[in-house]
Amino acid sequence: MSENFYVNISSTDEITGYRFGVFMGIVPTPDVYVCTENDKKFSRFFYVINGTITFDKGTEKEISAPAGTIVYLPNNVTYKSEWSAGTDGKYISVNFQLDELYITLPDSICIAAVDRNSYYLNMFRKIYDIWIKGALGYKIEVLSEIYRLIYSLMNESIYSHAKTEYRTIYKGILYLENNYLSDVSVSELAEMCSTCESNFRRLFRRYKKMSPVTYKNYLRIQKACDLLRTGEYSVTEAAYAVNIDDISYFHKLFTRFTGCTPKQFIP
Repeated sequence: MSENFYVNISSTDEITGYRFGVFMGIVPTPDVYVCTENDKKFSRFFYVINGTITFDKGTEKEISAPAGTIVYLPNNVTYKSEWSAGTDGKYISVNFQLDELYITLPDSICIAAVDRNSYYLNMFRKIYDIWIKGALGYKIEVLSEIYRLIYSLMNESIYSHAKTEYRTIYKGILYLENNYLSDVSVSELAEMCSTCESNFRRLFRRYKKMSPVTYKNYLRIQKACDLLRTGEYSVTEAAYAVNIDDISYFHKLFTRFTGCTPKQFIP
């Protein structure tokens, strides 16, 4: 009989290189705080619940954050923060040191998002409640919620960037990037953008430097690479998994986009 699965939960704040914590604070206003380099070892997502806080007021880096704003504060930055007189300031700060995020966060203070419907406020409160309650395995749960927060902020950033960068056809591009394994047609993508197919193709090529079909195949091959890297998929299984049933065509596409054959790619 095989051994039962068992996870040993660390009794410290360290979980395989991760360090994090959550804090809720109330600040009588007005209030001024100066942070110098190395004062804060954590990077932070800072949700302003009440009041308005301004960072580096009067400088070219000035950022004003009223209630409902999420500020990203990287570690090892120098800044001056000021809470405006009036309503007491209230915030939740999600602090973290994640050495293996697999994403790049900004290296300066910036607005991560503006919460218009309390979606993010509920996320921050959930993270805080889990942290304070401290139930069995709570650190792993907090860590998973931090990743969910970053995922949500990332998606909002991608959506905002796409809307600015791709304008008329951003909905079609985002849909394709999220559904490239499906057989969605170019005409369907064009319809999502309220434009004709020929105009969609023209704009798509301008933005992506390739046709919609080529881009879909490119995304499928990138996914196939991820599957092959696991060592659990054969070439045929990877091809079928990314919705390419013609194996010879899969080989052709794979070589085109990676510069090697699938078998050469397998670790």
